[in-house]
Amino acid sequence: MAGTGTGTGIGIVGAGISGLTLALRLQQLGVETTLYCESDADTLRKGRLPATVVRMGHTRARERELGSEHYRDPACLMNRAMLSIKGEPPLEFTAGTAEPFHAVDLRLLLPAFMDDYAGRGGELVVSGSAPDAALVDRWSERHELMVVAAGRRSVTELFPRDAALSPYDRPQRLLAAGLYRGLDLESVFSYNISGGAGEILRAPMLTREGVVSAVLVEAIPGGPLEPITRVPGDEVAATLLGLLREHAPRLAEGVDPAAFELLGPDDLLRGAVTPTVRRPVAELPSGRVALAIGDAWIVNDPITGQGANLGSRCAWIAAEAIAAGGPYDAAFARATAERMWEAGKPVTDWTNAFLRPPPEHVVKLLVAAAGRQDLADLVLSLFSDPPYAWGVLSSPEEIARIVDGGGQPLYDRV
Repeated sequence: MAGTGTGTGIGIVGAGISGLTLALRLQQLGVETTLYCESDADTLRKGRLPATVVRMGHTRARERELGSEHYRDPACLMNRAMLSIKGEPPLEFTAGTAEPFHAVDLRLLLPAFMDDYAGRGGELVVSGSAPDAALVDRWSERHELMVVAAGRRSVTELFPRDAALSPYDRPQRLLAAGLYRGLDLESVFSYNISGGAGEILRAPMLTREGVVSAVLVEAIPGGPLEPITRVPGDEVAATLLGLLREHAPRLAEGVDPAAFELLGPDDLLRGAVTPTVRRPVAELPSGRVALAIGDAWIVNDPITGQGANLGSRCAWIAAEAIAAGGPYDAAFARATAERMWEAGKPVTDWTNAFLRPPPEHVVKLLVAAAGRQDLADLVLSLFSDPPYAWGVLSSPEEIARIVDGGGQPLYDRV
């Protein structure tokens, strides 16, 4: 491979879904790689909950192709999904999923991917802390290209925010993600909306203690869901139960009050995300090039559940471009970023739109879906197909054809 650096192969910074997918795919394609990560697999297994992630069918298909399909417990494979919007009466519907959603604690899944990579001869370098731009530059001496998939300091130093693609300058939701015993709705993905308050998402997730409920609360700042984001940890379960009864009664029906509790102090994650798209190409101090993927490039609010799925898809696109050969210069990085943005743009536009009150044409679709199973199936399929989702939801004309015409959507699915 010919590149702009004096080293060989590709350096990858970050061992999340994006970095590991890229490393495993390049390894499969015969490209030399080194994976730089803050922690080793054993440390990740013992750590705090990093996120609650639901992976869709297209992501799982890539994992199968990699030979890295793990934790197929039927209890955490979601074959049905339910949407419920608070009201008198509530607006709600349920549909089957064409490909099951899958939820596994990242403290199990990421170490399994790391073990796959290392077991197949991949080189792992554990830094022990978040690298800065200077350290990424030093690592780059060994490589023809650096791909940065994570890293707090290096990301902010190397990849500035793209204001034209980042409409929000502050978090639009306050987040509380936790793992709970005593909430059983079987293998159903549940999406609950309470107008003016926010959203509550529930998925059955395989964890170190078996299958439990992962609950993500998306609280509008200053709204009635916000207390869950700041009460003491030992009050979280009781607070959440009260919020479920008020704002997500269908979820509350699955709670056993005597058994409902947080798994433990390491099974709760709270914070906020400012939706951000960064400039994806950086010239390192040495003159070598770094390409951003995953959370180093695009951070979307988890309201549409697309973060890991988009990260996987863009890593796959980057791997195919890298395997086609260099030189791995700035022009190569920009061209690769343009290809990734074709996948990233509809996800980003859809997610940013979901953070605002729905426009009239979307409300029309949701109301119609409550009375027609074909439309319920359509709406809940959107989570698995972001280009299709945004093609439908951004078009009043398309929704009018679907709802009023009574036929199949005309949007060309990709």
